[in-house]
Amino acid sequence: MTGKHAHGRSSRTNVIVATAACLLGVFFLASGLRKLYGWEWALETYRAHHPLWVYYTSAVVEVVTGIGLLFGRARFWASTGQLALIFWVTFWPVRALDPQTAVPFAVTSLLLFCIAAMTLPRPEQRTGTRPTLE
Repeated sequence: MTGKHAHGRSSRTNVIVATAACLLGVFFLASGLRKLYGWEWALETYRAHHPLWVYYTSAVVEVVTGIGLLFGRARFWASTGQLALIFWVTFWPVRALDPQTAVPFAVTSLLLFCIAAMTLPRPEQRTGTRPTLE
């Protein structure tokens, strides 16, 4: 028998979500830090389509969302923030998806979307009201 925990999911599902979120969190944290400390390939790739401020903004957002993915209460917001960044950087300015980055884009986007969907705050958490024990 499997116990139900947060959001009515099984403990196995919670472990899978937490593991995926932590792995992506470490990945984005490392990627953002590497960009901040000088990653020539990433800088050249960004500069082909974006101004320099987009490169550094994405690095900071990756660090923040990477840290957020490591903590349960922040996972929904971190995953949606990272998804927004990925879509913004990939499709602004409007251009076709690069075949070399299509698979990583699809995989990380799908994983982040699943994490966001599985960690969506319950209605009482979204409104800021808490259930009372009266």
